[in-house]
Amino acid sequence: MIQVNMAALTSLTHLYLQGMVERSRGRILNVSSTASFMPGPLQAVYYATKAYVTSFSQAIAEEVASNNVTVTALCPGPVATGFVAAADLDGVAVFDQAKTAQSVAQCGYKAMMRGELVVFNEAKFKCLLNWVVPFLPRKVVLKISRKAMEKPRSS
Repeated sequence: MIQVNMAALTSLTHLYLQGMVERSRGRILNVSSTASFMPGPLQAVYYATKAYVTSFSQAIAEEVASNNVTVTALCPGPVATGFVAAADLDGVAVFDQAKTAQSVAQCGYKAMMRGELVVFNEAKFKCLLNWVVPFLPRKVVLKISRKAMEKPRSS
């Protein structure tokens, strides 16, 4: 996960960004997650690597802004993909309302074409993660984050 979400993303960005800067045009869309805005008990590495994607994308966007190159971090909430099964998250309630991969991809593409910096696929996430979570005590955020990722207890 660290290799894909951090090392590969950094290497590919470096590789393609050089040409974009030289041509004075280009767009990069990095797929991050709403998970990037908080620590993630029970999925610590995933949340941490996505925090890297969001932070890195924003920093690079600022570095190349004067070169007519944009970098967009797509931060979707739950998406209906094979991730749930691969991460052994079957039964975790947050995935009950997962959006389709197609709808998330369309959201990201449109935002990238507009040159947006960070985009959420649902307005509720933008409000919650930008205006509520930062003002909560860290221990509360940790409890909420953990609860969201817990599987229901079997009786």
